[in-house]
Amino acid sequence: MNRSRSTAVTGFSEADAGRESRPEGRSVEELLFWINCIGAPVLVLEMHTLAIRHANDCAAAFFLRERDGFSGRVVGEVAGGEAEMMLGQVWSTSPAGAIGQPFLIRGLVNDQERMLMVRATRIVVDGEDLRLFTFTDAPPEGSVTLAGWQHNMMEILNWLPFGFEIADNEDKIQFANAQCRTLFGYEQHELQTAEDWWRLAYPDPQYREYAKRKWEAEILAARTENREMTPFDLEVATASSETRTIQFRHRTIGSFNINLFLDVTRERAYERELRTLAGTDPLTGAMNRRRFFDEAAPLFEAGIPVAVLMLDIDHFKGINDAYGHASGDLVLREFTRRCAAALRNGDRLARFGGEEFAILLPNVTLEPAASMAERLRAAIVGRPFGVLDTKLSVTTSIGVTRRMPGETMDAVISRADGALYEAKRSGRNRVVVAEG
Repeated sequence: MNRSRSTAVTGFSEADAGRESRPEGRSVEELLFWINCIGAPVLVLEMHTLAIRHANDCAAAFFLRERDGFSGRVVGEVAGGEAEMMLGQVWSTSPAGAIGQPFLIRGLVNDQERMLMVRATRIVVDGEDLRLFTFTDAPPEGSVTLAGWQHNMMEILNWLPFGFEIADNEDKIQFANAQCRTLFGYEQHELQTAEDWWRLAYPDPQYREYAKRKWEAEILAARTENREMTPFDLEVATASSETRTIQFRHRTIGSFNINLFLDVTRERAYERELRTLAGTDPLTGAMNRRRFFDEAAPLFEAGIPVAVLMLDIDHFKGINDAYGHASGDLVLREFTRRCAAALRNGDRLARFGGEEFAILLPNVTLEPAASMAERLRAAIVGRPFGVLDTKLSVTTSIGVTRRMPGETMDAVISRADGALYEAKRSGRNRVVVAEG
């Protein structure tokens, strides 16, 4: 969600707007004086509750209430619930006192439905952020039809099952639909500046910097080439501390920037599950050979030091012949479980086929890799395998090597396989290291 925020107000001069930027802003007395100088109905509301704090004389006449009759009421009580919902979706958090664009809402004033034209702004009164709205009836004749179209369009945008934002050419948000709040859970008063968004949505500083760079680079490329931004995914933290995978889309249309936010959390999880299933040996749950090579490739490309172990269950054909293939399957599963239990997070274990396995150890030199291989050998031989009512003594032979600079994966696997062959040729149940 691109976080630069917008404001809107009418009736104040540029000098007044500058004054609003001071931390303390206006006093209540100054506010009441100025809003009564505005020749239009004005309501001053709390930022996030939309409760009415102040109203001018024009508002009293417009809504047919005494000025004191507004205090403590929410805006929906005087302008209708639909108007309250729409007012809550119009962003007004850029520098206080800035003049904003009018927007049209359908209000309910004294039980009469009326199309209203509204302007909004953030103002600071005695150090407190408030929202100021001016109301007028929408212009008559042809513009009434336009007002109806705008109102219907806002309803359509709120119905959309994805987040939708409209920003001006300075990337200050003018409108955010209902799904934006549903997706992210943040209220307007929590997102006063762009930095508020980055801080809340990306709490991890490193990931935050990555997200910023990604957004800025993709936006720049799209605007330079006058095209839709290439969609991309980011992991976003919501207000409820849930992490969602959001696909970001953006397009500049005329003087507006359109941002779309699609929740693809479920789809990406399903894709990951399918990839895992496609890359998993169904019998043992270890990786299969293809996935092993796929996951090794980026480590090799990045030049990360790796060691490779090739393992083979000794005399496995004899187990199948003596006890049957079902018992052999149990041995394979238990062998995989013991190996996985001895490995670190980030190590990769794969079944290459039959009784042959491979292990990839990232950021490991030859000596620690040999020590790991010895621990694996001991874990296999150290306790009999329970197969039905029989206790089987199972051993493994292991070949170990490390990648030399510039070597391909095939070359490393071949050398580890040669070391495994030597371990079996020289008596089995042992580790042989190939220096490379």
